[in-house]
Amino acid sequence: MGFMDKAKELAEQAQKKLDEAQTKFNDSQREKAEGQSASAPADPAPTEAPAVPEPAPDPPPAAQAPPPSGQPAEPGEQSNATPDPFKPIE
Repeated sequence: MGFMDKAKELAEQAQKKLDEAQTKFNDSQREKAEGQSASAPADPAPTEAPAVPEPAPDPPPAAQAPPPSGQPAEPGEQSNATPDPFKPIE
């Protein structure tokens, strides 16, 4: 038997086991649901109000726009902006 034939056979066996397990699970869920609906009355509406989510925190303040390239932010202050590499040196 070739490798592919063996792999196909194992895959079919695995699928069969999965199908059986799924059927058993569905049957147990169905029995559980039928047992609950027959023995327990329906729950009345909850008397407690639903929880209100907390408001989201305020976003951080917006940063000021950087000054134009090559210009200090304020007189006497150095700019952190990267100089334009294509701008001629003055």
